[in-house]
Amino acid sequence: MIHSMTGFGRASGALSPRYSVAITGKSVNHRFLEATVRLPEFFWELEPAIRALASEIFSRGKLDISVRVQRTAQPEYNVRINAQIANAIVPQLRSIAKELGLGSFSGGDLLRIPDLLEVEAAESELTDEEREAMMRIVREAFDQMLAMRAREGDSLRNDVLTRLDSIRDLQRRVADRRDEIRDEMLANYKQRVQEIASAAGVDVTEDRIAQETVIMVEKADIAEELTRLGHHAEEIGKAIAGREPAGKKLDFLSQEMLREINTMGSKSRSASLRTLVVELKTEVERIREQVQNVE
Repeated sequence: MIHSMTGFGRASGALSPRYSVAITGKSVNHRFLEATVRLPEFFWELEPAIRALASEIFSRGKLDISVRVQRTAQPEYNVRINAQIANAIVPQLRSIAKELGLGSFSGGDLLRIPDLLEVEAAESELTDEEREAMMRIVREAFDQMLAMRAREGDSLRNDVLTRLDSIRDLQRRVADRRDEIRDEMLANYKQRVQEIASAAGVDVTEDRIAQETVIMVEKADIAEELTRLGHHAEEIGKAIAGREPAGKKLDFLSQEMLREINTMGSKSRSASLRTLVVELKTEVERIREQVQNVE
């Protein structure tokens, strides 16, 4: 069973009384596995674990994983007065107030001084329970992505199998007409040899003409290409039915099929064969386009 590399998943839940998370994951096709993880700064320690889980579940694709965290309980705060700023500014303010005959300044006036008062949330480390809950929710999002990739994979599988049936039918049509194409080539090559001999003013015996013609026809025979084409089609069917990721193998096999088809087209000038070759190439190109999104 093949899987697509296009998928989407979303999951959310509470990690503890102080945090809840919402996780969104999406994936598109890519030659290798590449994961981008976006986390709040105080959750950065979980990035390696999320990447490891992605590598365990997926083999190919560009993954984009976004984690949004919401506090469900107020954190403790650390309040600190910047003594360096206070020691530098407060004496100067007192001196200015005395010179101008102003009254004393209040604490509210001091709070207007930038960076004098520093308030920071006291972030404590994540607990083991919070880490486990986080990975469970990430896995739920990944499971949804897998389900969508499997559904897309079914559609790709059905399309590729339909194309394979068309290729096998065209292959049989080419094989059925092989003798006809061979006779056509035999007549064309014989005529060509005679024309060349006549243009050169050389007398060539019928036996010699027949010998050269047979050699040229044998070189242009497409039996080997038809056999290899059938083998590649069979291997594609096996790869699709297998359990292992088959995207790279399917891409390689589709390239090999195109190679055999192009060779058949280059070996013959038969109009009927060229028409079938064009149809074969069209079907294989469509398969190759589809397998670019197979994991």
